[in-house]
Amino acid sequence: MRGSRSLIHDLGLLAGAQVAAQGLNLLALVILARKLGDHQFGLVQVGVAVSAYAMIAAEWGLFSLGVRDVARLRTPAAVLDYARAHQGLLAVLAAAVLALGLALLPLFPFYRADPTLFRLYLLMVVPQVFALEWLATGLERMPAAGLAKVTASAVYAALVIAALPVLDGVAAWPGYRWVPLMYLVSFAAGSVAAAPALRRWLGGWVRPVRAPRAVWGRRLGEAAPLGGSLLLMRVLINSDLILLGILSVPAVAGVYAAAAKVGFLIVVAMEVLWKALLPRLSRLAAGPDGERAPAWGSRVQSLFTVVLAVLVPVAVLAAARAPQILALLYGGRYTEAAPVFRVLMGSYVLLALGWFLGGALLAVGRQRDGLRPQALAAVVAVAAHVLLIPRWGAPGAAWAMMAGHATLLGAMGLVSRRWFDRRCRASWLAVAAGAALMVLILRGAPSPAPGTGTWLPVLMATAVYAACVAAPLRRLIRH
Repeated sequence: MRGSRSLIHDLGLLAGAQVAAQGLNLLALVILARKLGDHQFGLVQVGVAVSAYAMIAAEWGLFSLGVRDVARLRTPAAVLDYARAHQGLLAVLAAAVLALGLALLPLFPFYRADPTLFRLYLLMVVPQVFALEWLATGLERMPAAGLAKVTASAVYAALVIAALPVLDGVAAWPGYRWVPLMYLVSFAAGSVAAAPALRRWLGGWVRPVRAPRAVWGRRLGEAAPLGGSLLLMRVLINSDLILLGILSVPAVAGVYAAAAKVGFLIVVAMEVLWKALLPRLSRLAAGPDGERAPAWGSRVQSLFTVVLAVLVPVAVLAAARAPQILALLYGGRYTEAAPVFRVLMGSYVLLALGWFLGGALLAVGRQRDGLRPQALAAVVAVAAHVLLIPRWGAPGAAWAMMAGHATLLGAMGLVSRRWFDRRCRASWLAVAAGAALMVLILRGAPSPAPGTGTWLPVLMATAVYAACVAAPLRRLIRH
């Protein structure tokens, strides 16, 4: 029933699947951005943000709770019973969110631009009921989890490439209004892809069933802090697009989204890592000493430091070559998004590191301890958006996200400080020194121009950074 491969194997599979999925998603994004233009692309991205909030409310932490609980169950029959009751509860929540969303959407200014578009995006809560990626992850069956993700992305990209030009104008609908329907179809396809394998492992189809109220009530109670955490994290992930839709115009949201969707790949990488880590760290934390065991603190400290060492140079390099990256993706369009992209690359590193610490709290059952840092960070982000967007538009939104993400990492660090000791300081100092040297090398290099030599400073900066961090990281990991 359960996969028994190593962490490196599972992480490699998830990473490969995520790279393929995100590559397909990025292809679809670039096509949409080039075809639709600032205004329509902005409307679509605000709609995606609306669907994200609705989907979080409709699962309310049940996916994360399911991964943790399934990782601890022993028999296929127990897992199947758990999954069916879980889907039944997800169906009830989806119906409630759909009804509430239809009532609340007309209150938002962006809704008036195209009510049909936003109602279609709200329907994403329906196929989410049947999503099975969480179940495959809990069973550590990473090929099935990866298949679900890649299938959804492949179907979406294929529809955007092949069907969008044909559907534009059909039924008097502009092309962008068909995008949420493509999203719905692709999500459903991803769920169907994983179902046969799960049936084979568990001995039956996973389908929604009604469970005793006590069972559902207990799961909702356990998931409540997770749901609150996910909602707060969603504020820290894309309150920018929602508030740009309210406080600005769709064209500004479109320019911002062109930068944000590319930079957000950093946070997606963190999501991939935690899908592989959560089942293992949950079992490690379930031991006799839990997070008090030396193995727990050493594991979290080492993993966090490795993540930090990998993300920092990626952000520095991407920020240094922001105009070239955006030009490569969008051609001559969205050139004004470069300053936004630079800020968001650093901001998303802070978000990813804060997310890491939040995931570690979940693994040890301390998810409630993460709510205050997330709430504080969300308040800071929203307040900064309200102050900065009317004055500076898209760059103001990027700096508001930076304020929220920095607050999250700082507050999460205080909550989880006992996991860290002096052993990690040398590695952290090496990362800081390496990043500073990278910035000096890249700033001192001539401005990039067409030709193969323009990326030589990038290689030099990367080599210098690697020389700075290699030895301290090796010592920390060996210890």
